[in-house]
Amino acid sequence: MKKKLLILGVSGLTGYKIAKTANSQYEIYGSYNVRHAKIENCSVFQLDLTKKEDVTKVFSEIKPDVVINTTALHNVDFCEENHEQASAVNANVVRYLYENSEKYGSKLVHISTDYVFDGKKKTPYTESDKAAPLSFYGESKLQGEVILSGSRHVVVRPSVVYGWTPLELAGTVSSSGKPMNFAMWLLTKLNKKEPLKIVTDQFASATLADSLADACLKIGKSSKSGLYHISGLTCESRYEFAVKLARKFGYDSNSISEANSSSFVQKAKRPQYSCLDSTKAIKEFGLQLFTTDKALDVMKSQVENEGPHLLPKCD
Repeated sequence: MKKKLLILGVSGLTGYKIAKTANSQYEIYGSYNVRHAKIENCSVFQLDLTKKEDVTKVFSEIKPDVVINTTALHNVDFCEENHEQASAVNANVVRYLYENSEKYGSKLVHISTDYVFDGKKKTPYTESDKAAPLSFYGESKLQGEVILSGSRHVVVRPSVVYGWTPLELAGTVSSSGKPMNFAMWLLTKLNKKEPLKIVTDQFASATLADSLADACLKIGKSSKSGLYHISGLTCESRYEFAVKLARKFGYDSNSISEANSSSFVQKAKRPQYSCLDSTKAIKEFGLQLFTTDKALDVMKSQVENEGPHLLPKCD
């Protein structure tokens, strides 16, 4: 008899990748809030995770062996002005999941963020570095981490998660408040030949969603607990990433111009440096994480198969 996997946020990028990767490994259940998705071999249903009684009902009906929470309210500027909503999704939900996971013996894998750091460090952050968020988004995600601290469950921190998914092309804004991941946004802009201004002073170790999905599944099967950083192996600016993506997909990178973050009006502060060191997770779980170059190869092959209209048109 297959074990049961519950993916919260299955219509989001990471949730979708987890469902596709898990495929025959589990009896798969997936929740969504706003953006519906039909995924093969996955029982998909609507769920408002901020309603405690609804979460409890789902756990009592499914009794999942593994729970992976990919959900978040991660519109950073929205969170800065809507503290109550940010805490409701990014912290209170984690408590509901923790309480039910304890009751039903589920293993909970919760995805957090690199934005729990202030960006003052100049080398990749490790799990032992002190969190000091600059924004309320980062603060609310840290609140969620604290709930699971010292438990038998796992918190995973990625950095700028990106990748190919057909779901984001539907145009429906997810309940997280973001319509597209950074790489997909870049690709659609390049395809439309729209000029881009990308910041050169914000550095991250962008994470391919496929790698994150694989890691979460391996962690879910393990008996390990605690905090793990899981990100790409390349630490670079948003601008450097954008140029690499343009060239990899055959677009003219000259349409991308350099910008400083101070030239954009943003309500919330962002860390200028949030690259992560994934050494601990690589060693303990035998993960295969990628450089940006290799990760973009993976993404490009998927776009060629499922979204070739996003590639440059031959004259």
